[in-house]
Amino acid sequence: MRWIGRIMLFQGLLLLMLSSLPTKSLAQVLVNYDSALHENISDSWLSQKESVAVTVDVDQFPDASWRIRLPKGTGLFFNEALWEYYPNDTILVIGNNAIAPFKNNEGKLEVTALKRGISLEEFSIKKGYFKTLDEIGSIENVLVKRNKDEVRNFFFIALIAILFLIAIFRAFFPAIFSIFWNPKSVFSIEDIWESGSFSKIYSAELLFYLVLINMCTGLLVILVIHGLGFDFLGMGRDGEVVKLTYGWLIFSLMLTIITFLKFLWLGTGAFLFNLKKIAFPHFFYLLKVRGFALFIIICMLIVVYANNWVSLNEHFSYMYYTFFIIYSLGLIGLAIWLYKKNGFNNYHLFSYLCTSELIPFLVICKLLLG
Repeated sequence: MRWIGRIMLFQGLLLLMLSSLPTKSLAQVLVNYDSALHENISDSWLSQKESVAVTVDVDQFPDASWRIRLPKGTGLFFNEALWEYYPNDTILVIGNNAIAPFKNNEGKLEVTALKRGISLEEFSIKKGYFKTLDEIGSIENVLVKRNKDEVRNFFFIALIAILFLIAIFRAFFPAIFSIFWNPKSVFSIEDIWESGSFSKIYSAELLFYLVLINMCTGLLVILVIHGLGFDFLGMGRDGEVVKLTYGWLIFSLMLTIITFLKFLWLGTGAFLFNLKKIAFPHFFYLLKVRGFALFIIICMLIVVYANNWVSLNEHFSYMYYTFFIIYSLGLIGLAIWLYKKNGFNNYHLFSYLCTSELIPFLVICKLLLG
């Protein structure tokens, strides 16, 4: 009978140890979908892994929650709907009711983690009751609803509007369009110098072009405000499309006024250096270079922003250096043209370019870099 007493004593000690554990540190996993994960390979010649997906049953255990582990730089999709993009390693606890609207008629749902080069070991999804101390302590990782990126919606709406205006500009002013948006003559100033359309700044086609360029610049300003998290007139992280549209139009108007001030600045410099007819080709040549730089930057932004390759903050440096390089090449082309066309000596050429372009350009760069 001693062995019966020893067994009862052992069971009593085991129950005592289990009862002493904190109940909040336990998590009950009902379904583990890690073994059902499958990789999706891209169709490109590199054949890289682009996503990991699994089909889950939402109606099973309706009162339970979902625990999802994601690596940094991953976009989480429920069926074909984007839930959120996560720039850092994240563990989510999502209520079952929050993702129920995404299921199909059979109660099934495909959960996809989209990231170039992702592996099965980096993604995990389980269903159960999760009440661990770590998950309770990190409230920011517990999501109950999808946060829509209104700035992304605004960006593509504004981009469509700009493309529509560019189409109108090309239809009504084809000659000016070919001068400003011909890739073969981006750094050529002779077409502007020889054209009679650039004798005044108040013509309809040139005003139209000024508005288009400043609308593109204003769009980039809105994205910078959003990416840096500034809450400027409600256009920060939680900006609405209507507020963003008003802000975009205001910034475009302000930039147009600044552009006119820049023309007056060039006119003053040309007067001081006794350079007649230089202000117009100088102004519109650099405006053409600026338009080409904006075209390259926006194309890069469309590819990067649409595919979530990097965050906006990371992409800002690429945008800045791209514009800096193209604008610097434009200034070099302007200096060569001025030297050949007007017979500048080195001192006068350097003084004119410093006064009209280099000093304002470096001041703006310093302000942008803080």
